[in-house]
Amino acid sequence: MRTRDQRGSVLPGSCEPDHRPCGVRIRRAQALAAAALLALVAASCGYHLSGLKNQTFPADVRLIAIPVFTNETRRAEIEQRITESLLDEFIKRGDYQTQPQRAGADAVLEGAVTGYSTAPVALSQTGRAQRLEVVVQARVRLTDMRSGKVLWSQEHFIFRGQYDVDQSAAGSFDREIVAIDRIARGFAETVVTSVLEGF
Repeated sequence: MRTRDQRGSVLPGSCEPDHRPCGVRIRRAQALAAAALLALVAASCGYHLSGLKNQTFPADVRLIAIPVFTNETRRAEIEQRITESLLDEFIKRGDYQTQPQRAGADAVLEGAVTGYSTAPVALSQTGRAQRLEVVVQARVRLTDMRSGKVLWSQEHFIFRGQYDVDQSAAGSFDREIVAIDRIARGFAETVVTSVLEGF
């Protein structure tokens, strides 16, 4: 607000009052604060608009080989579930074909499951696990079969999922399989999005 002396002159360093309604000023301030917060969150999370193309991904790559991942863990079949989810996810994108063998492919996506662990996240009053968390780690690489150039790679993928523990051994095993399938689908979605959209 501007301050005036006894003769009505404006004193230095003062400002004119804002005659806009209070509600307008508050809403404008809130909008600016929200925009600034969204910009900060986007920058910190590496946010990327869905549907943007990775400019470094060759346009002539259409057939991608995805051989079964290697399994460096003691959890049987985890590599098969992840590989199947990757094959399906590329097909869902519409512009690509996939196959398990390398012969004839434009590029090959290969990887390894490097870690698998479970840990209780909720306990009963007697100390028994009621809910477990599954953690899967993997490394993945996409290579141009024609030039040998590595188009994309990630050495430390980590995916997590939780499931409730059944009191019977068979029921607990089934719930773990469901959790692994869910992790495999999330893994595939993240990998394919990273490859095609340049995250």
